[in-house]
Amino acid sequence: MIKLSLKGFADFMSAGPAKQRTILRQYKYPDEDEARAKIVYYREARDRIAAYHKSREEPAWLDTQANSIATLAAANSGQTRVRLGHNARALAQYRQHFAQSVYEVLGEVTLRYTVDDVTISVAPDLHVREKGSEKIIKFEFGKNEPPARLVKILSQVMFQAAEGSGLGLPSSSVLYVDVPRNKIYKGARAGARMARDLEATCQMISALWQSI
Repeated sequence: MIKLSLKGFADFMSAGPAKQRTILRQYKYPDEDEARAKIVYYREARDRIAAYHKSREEPAWLDTQANSIATLAAANSGQTRVRLGHNARALAQYRQHFAQSVYEVLGEVTLRYTVDDVTISVAPDLHVREKGSEKIIKFEFGKNEPPARLVKILSQVMFQAAEGSGLGLPSSSVLYVDVPRNKIYKGARAGARMARDLEATCQMISALWQSI
């Protein structure tokens, strides 16, 4: 079984041939430290956002947490300082744009979109209930706005994975949230062309895998 993350799959689908091979090589021969670093890059921001909603803290709590992370960043150097600085920024931006959201935090879920021997794992950052509706949410914290095509791929695969899991969520409950830009993208049932593109990309990954 060939396994990619949601972001890895979207990056592959958006890339040119040379970059595609590089992406697959990173998944076939992973550097464990590098892979772990990518997964935990925005760990502090994600953990505190989840804690904020789970404990139903006041919005000012997010300010305190962002300041605490910024202070920790200043006490470090190199990449640790940069990473923590980005987490402080992300948390402050969440406070600015989304602090008023009221969620009941539900249990973690891991979803999958599978075509033949290729599986794309989708790990939502939040699994919540809002005003009686169950939702899954994936956050974008990057300083640079993601390309429109990348967002469409991410949203579509999230929805397909949720649909395949049996959660039975409508498109309005599958959310890709661009925190810095204050934008919310909803998943959607893939049209015929997008569905074919997703399947074709998985088949391409399978064909290329052996030659990497």
